[in-house]
Amino acid sequence: MADVIGKTQAFLRTYGLDPALVDVDACARAFQADMERGLRGDPDAWMMMLPTYLSLDGDIPRDTPTIVIDAGGTNFRIGLVTITDHGPVVEGLRVFPMPGSQEPITWETFVDQVSDAILPLTDRSRRVGFCFSYAAEILPNRDGRVLNLSKQVQISGSAGKELGRDLSAALAAKGAEGVAFVVLNDTVAALLGGVAALGEEHFDGYIGLIYGTGVNTCYVERREQLGKVTTPWDRDTMLINMESARFDGVPMSAFDRALDENSVDPGLCHYEKMVSGRYQGELVWRALRQGAADGLFSSGLSDFLTGLEGLTMVQADAFAARPYGENLLAAACGGEEDREMLYTVIDRVVERSARLVCANLAGILLQTGSGQHIHRPACVVAEGSTFYKGHLFRGKLERLCGSYITGTLGRHLAFRQVADANLVGTAAAALLNP
Repeated sequence: MADVIGKTQAFLRTYGLDPALVDVDACARAFQADMERGLRGDPDAWMMMLPTYLSLDGDIPRDTPTIVIDAGGTNFRIGLVTITDHGPVVEGLRVFPMPGSQEPITWETFVDQVSDAILPLTDRSRRVGFCFSYAAEILPNRDGRVLNLSKQVQISGSAGKELGRDLSAALAAKGAEGVAFVVLNDTVAALLGGVAALGEEHFDGYIGLIYGTGVNTCYVERREQLGKVTTPWDRDTMLINMESARFDGVPMSAFDRALDENSVDPGLCHYEKMVSGRYQGELVWRALRQGAADGLFSSGLSDFLTGLEGLTMVQADAFAARPYGENLLAAACGGEEDREMLYTVIDRVVERSARLVCANLAGILLQTGSGQHIHRPACVVAEGSTFYKGHLFRGKLERLCGSYITGTLGRHLAFRQVADANLVGTAAAALLNP
C-alpha cells in the first residue's frame, strides 16, 4: 500500500495539489501582510478588510430585550434575544422564507414585509440587530447599504438602499417611531455571539470563523491600525470583516485553475474556491477524473469516474467516513488499491484546506498579538456545516493549529461552538453599539 500512496501523491504533486506545496508559515505571513495593506486602503490588497463600526468596548447590557433578524440564504429568522446573567434567552423565534426567494419582489415590498414582521415586537424593544448575509457596505452610523444579493433572492431596486433607514421610516409610518438598527454580517455575528455567550471564560482576543458553503473571518483590530477609517472613531477597537475569501497568496493547482475558469466569477475569491465546502467536491471530482485519464485507478473505477458528471463534498465525505459503506464512491471501487487511492485524494484535498485555514487564523494572531498565554488563549467562534459535519477537516485543523500555531509560533487558541451564535451575536451588536 505504501507504493499506492506514493503513486497517488506523485500524481497530486504533478498537478500542484500536494498540500506540502502550501508553506503554512509563509502563507500566514502573507495573510498578515495583506491584512495590513487592506487596513491602509491599499488598492493592491486582496482582502477588503471592511470596517464594521462595531466595537467590543464596554459590557453588554443585561436583561434588555433586543429584536434580532437573521437574513441569509433563503431563510429569514426574527425573534427577541435577551442577554442575562445566566446566558442568552431567545424568545418567539419565527422562520419565514427570505422575501424575494420564492418570487421576484420590489424593494418597497421587501421593506413592507420586513417591517410588518418587526412591528409586533416593537412593544418589547425599539432596538434591532439585523444580520444581513449578503453584500452590503456598513456605514459609520452602523446602517447597511445593499450592494447586491445572491441569485436565490430577487429584490428589484435594492442596490444602494439603506436597510435601517428605510425600515425605520416604514415602521414610523406604521406607528412605531424611534426604531434603531445595527446591521452586520454573519461572520461578525458569530464573533459577537461568542463574546455574549462565553462570558465565564477568559480569552485573549476573539476570531469569528465561517467555514461552510463559503468562508470568511472577522477579528478585533486596534484603533491605531485603522488607517483607512476616516470617520472619527473614539473606541479603542473595531471589528474588521476581512472578506478573506478574496485572499490570493497561494499557488493554485491545475484543478483550481480549471474550477476558477468555469466558475461564475473567474479571477475572484481564489482562497474560498480552494477551501470551502461549496467547491471542495468539485476539486475532488476534477482530480479523480484526471486520475482516471492518467490510469491511476482500475479500469472499472476509471470508467465510472469518466462518466461521473459531478461530485459534492458530502458525497466525498461519505466515502471518507465509510470507505466500505453504502455510498457512491465505495460502490465503484474495484479493490483495496482503488479505495486507498480514492481516500488519499480526498484526504489530501482536505489537508490542503486545513493548512490554508490554519494560516488564515495564524495571520490574525500575528497581526493582533493575541493568543500568547496558554491559560488565556484566543477564542475562535466557528460556524458552518463543513467545519462541524466534515469527517476529516476539523481534526486536521486542530492538529495543524497545535503543531504550527502553538508549536512554532508559541500562540494558543481554542475553538468554541455557540448555540444560536448569529442571533445572540446580532443582539450583542445592537446592545454594545446603540
